[in-house]
Amino acid sequence: MTANVNVSEDKYVLGSLLILLIMLGTMIVGGTTGEIVFSFATVLFFALYILIGTQSSAQQHSPKPFVGLAAGLVAILGAGFALLWYFHLQNPSYTDPTYWLGFPRATAVVIYLIWMPPALYLMFSYPYLFEKYIWNEEKAEQFREMNTRPAKAVADGGDSEGDE
Repeated sequence: MTANVNVSEDKYVLGSLLILLIMLGTMIVGGTTGEIVFSFATVLFFALYILIGTQSSAQQHSPKPFVGLAAGLVAILGAGFALLWYFHLQNPSYTDPTYWLGFPRATAVVIYLIWMPPALYLMFSYPYLFEKYIWNEEKAEQFREMNTRPAKAVADGGDSEGDE
């Protein structure tokens, strides 16, 4: 068994594997630097995961909107993690926490910057990209045809229409 790797077609998969190896290395090394690198590698992995999912649409159209979407996600999450690490390194023992919007500062950053904005960003980006870059009338027609044809029995002795 041989693996055929086409770097131009598999760049997102190869990039994801590289990021995963970096994450593994940081887990082995540990320490504050390893933890910081791990968190930012995770952000890059999320972006590559989105690009892998949109690769077929990007081949039909320009990949620019999807790369822009992933870059926006990296910017939001990168800023969130940078702020989180900044606050952690200022006060690692979390003595006398400062509260933002009812939560300790680090928790507020996680909730209001790392969880919510990326979800809202992706949720509102999808409808704008759908019509032009995701929806494909040809594939929709194939799906409609599959839905109208009767299913065939797969195994011998299986139930099919008229076998009673």
